Amino acid sequence: MTDPIEPAAPDAERKALLDIPFGEWFRALSLTPALTYRARQVQEWVFLKRAKTFSEMTNLPAALREDWEKRFTLRTLVLDHREASTVDGTERLFFRAADGVLIPAVFLPGRPDDDGEPARYSLCLSTQAGCAWACVFCASGRTPFQRNLTAAEIIDQVFLAEELTGKRIGNLLFMGMGEPLANYDNVLASLRAFRSPLAFNIGARHLTLSTCGLVPQMLKLADEGPKINLAISLHAADDETRAKLLPKASHWPIKEVLKAAWVFQKGMGDGRVTFEYIMLKGINDSEREAQRLSNLLREKKAWVNLIVYNPVPELPYQPSDEAVVRAFEKVLVDRGIFVRVRKPQGRDISAGCGQLGGPQAVL
Repeated sequence: MTDPIEPAAPDAERKALLDIPFGEWFRALSLTPALTYRARQVQEWVFLKRAKTFSEMTNLPAALREDWEKRFTLRTLVLDHREASTVDGTERLFFRAADGVLIPAVFLPGRPDDDGEPARYSLCLSTQAGCAWACVFCASGRTPFQRNLTAAEIIDQVFLAEELTGKRIGNLLFMGMGEPLANYDNVLASLRAFRSPLAFNIGARHLTLSTCGLVPQMLKLADEGPKINLAISLHAADDETRAKLLPKASHWPIKEVLKAAWVFQKGMGDGRVTFEYIMLKGINDSEREAQRLSNLLREKKAWVNLIVYNPVPELPYQPSDEAVVRAFEKVLVDRGIFVRVRKPQGRDISAGCGQLGGPQAVL
């Protein structure tokens, strides 16, 4: 006996199944209420067995698989090319979408995390093709914005990275090309998939979303998003300097960004909020700036990542000297701020922080 199905319209376009929320799969797959368990079987094939096509789902009726194959696709990206660092093993992966857009992601070799857990492999994800936020020191900011990525395209980066490297991704970083919160709905859908125990089941402390400080979306995510870490690209301790470095994000004053950050932290159950601070020689790296930054964060549960600038060709900015970075760090530590100086990775293939852009990234 075969399961009854509702046939698809002959001219229906194939849709990405992962663009549909899990709770709606049984309707999308045209299953009757008695057959909703079939949707769970599909979910197991997609996330546990990593099926790429419905034809692989051999414990499901052939009629269903044939119908779904006509209507849905399980993968939205293919590998275009990849580059590997000869210095630290970082890989820059370029994925091609169905419309020809090229999407970069960065695979980071495993290393022990801040709390001493065993090494985990990380993936730096992109959420947009190009970037409209024009941070002046960033290569992505010079890459013309084309479109938001779909939820399926965000999720597919993880599937493909694991297949290509043969490694299980333990940390996900929404720090690739684009501003994640400017693609709010699709990013939220992907976050739910990454956190879901029925999908990737990645713990909150191993999933970090980076934003340049879109206050309304930060507050919305605090209210309706799953538990995750938040990283805020601050890069200055005063509004004037920040307006020069992040001209569009500075629409929201630093005080508003910080207020939203503390609301987010409370909404996430006292979760981790990290402030990213890129060290630009002679611009934002003085001890006076460190004092201002410490005044903003004092008595708050906050972390600061000091990022030594990765130079971008044709941009005039230079990294701060090591002695300057350490002096800046000391001011923060002496005032009780948790600080980490981020170790550069992937510089030789332009895969470092702020380098993930340029004309080769969107063709």
